[in-house]
Amino acid sequence: MIQRLALVLLLLFAVGCAHRLPPETSPWQNRQAQLEAIHQWQLKGKLGVRVPGDNGSANLHWQQIDESFALDLAGPLGSKRVRIEGRPGEVSLQESGGQVRRAGSAEQLLLQSLGWTLPLSHLGYWVRGLPAPEIDIDNLQHNETNQPSLLEQAGWRIHYSNYQNFVHARGQVALPGKILAEYTHEDIRLTLVIRDWQLGPAQ
Repeated sequence: MIQRLALVLLLLFAVGCAHRLPPETSPWQNRQAQLEAIHQWQLKGKLGVRVPGDNGSANLHWQQIDESFALDLAGPLGSKRVRIEGRPGEVSLQESGGQVRRAGSAEQLLLQSLGWTLPLSHLGYWVRGLPAPEIDIDNLQHNETNQPSLLEQAGWRIHYSNYQNFVHARGQVALPGKILAEYTHEDIRLTLVIRDWQLGPAQ
C-alpha cells in the first residue's frame, strides 16, 4: 500500500509539473526586457547642464552600439564642440582644434577635462528609462501607463516625461522625451529634451 501511495503521489506531482503554467510577467518586466534587447540606438536633443559655479546648454547627438558610444556636443557650457568616444576600458575626449585626451573611464575623463563629472556609464541605461544594473534602486515609480516617472539610484533623482512610441525590431516601445536628473549630494542638474530617437543602425 505504501509503495502504491508513493507511486500515485509521484504521478500526481509529475502531472502537476507538466501542466504548471510559467509565472506571469508584469508589464514592467515586459517593458524592461524589451528595452534591454535594444543594443543599438541614437538620439538627438538638447542638454542643459548646471554644475557648481557654472551652467550652460549643448546640442547633443548620442550614438550607442552595445557598450560603445559616441557623444557629440555643440557648445557645452559655452565652449567649443566636444566629441566623447568610449568603449570598455578606454574613453577619449576631443574639443575642436584640440588634442585628444584619454582615460580609463568617462567619469575620470570628464573630471580631468572639465573639473566635474557625470555618471556616463549609467546614463546609457537611465536615458532609456532603465535602472542601471548591479546597483541598488532606492525608488522607482511608474505613471498610469506603466512607464517610469521617477528613478532614484546611485545618488541621482531622475524624472521622466513626454513619452513617445517608437518602432524597433521587437515591436513598439515608449521612450522618454524629457529627462530631468538631479544629483542629491551636490548641485548638479541635467535637463535633456530629446527631439528624436532612432532604434537600430544609422540610416
